[in-house]
Amino acid sequence: MRHRKKGTTSFGRILGQKKALLNNLVKALLQNERIETTLARAKETGRLTEKLITYGKKGTVHARRQAYKILKNRDLVKKLFDEIAPKYKSRNGGYTRVIKTGFRIGDAAPTAIVEFVEEEIAAKKKKKSKTEKPKTIKKPAVEKKKQEKPKAKAEEKVETPETVEPEIEEKQEDIEESKEEVEEALNEGVAENTQVGKEEKAIEEKSEEQIDKEKSE
Repeated sequence: MRHRKKGTTSFGRILGQKKALLNNLVKALLQNERIETTLARAKETGRLTEKLITYGKKGTVHARRQAYKILKNRDLVKKLFDEIAPKYKSRNGGYTRVIKTGFRIGDAAPTAIVEFVEEEIAAKKKKKSKTEKPKTIKKPAVEKKKQEKPKAKAEEKVETPETVEPEIEEKQEDIEESKEEVEEALNEGVAENTQVGKEEKAIEEKSEEQIDKEKSE
């Protein structure tokens, strides 16, 4: 079982041959910045390349000597320390990426591409996003119609009090007229009642006088 034994693939070679294979793959990656190989070799190449970039970020003489042990090429060491490593000053790890590309014809071995992460392009995009003004989102026509309808209702509500006031005044006048008519009718009825009462009293008085005359006779 190979628990906790990451990166121990031998690729069917003895240790010296394995190191030479990986060193050559790393050299090709630093020269071309992108290579295609099998998936297992691509993963190991990415790990070793990130180790070299870490040396390049340190920038010391000791780090240059450690990188030279692997690359054994002064031009590549210079390119690593002067061009590649400065791009990733603000990045902690993850300098390379592995992209699967399918299977190799013949033995059907899984293949992949190893390449550097484009840090500078990502940084430029971030700067542009900060400086750009936020775009105004256009509202659809349906929402505009919905907004226009309440305004019309509000205008109607404002106009209604002006139209209602004259109607209320007319109603009040009608009520006052009806009150006056009722009062007049009541006054007439009272007057009639008083006249009837007087007539009844007069009749009663006359009847009493006649009764008295008859008694006297």
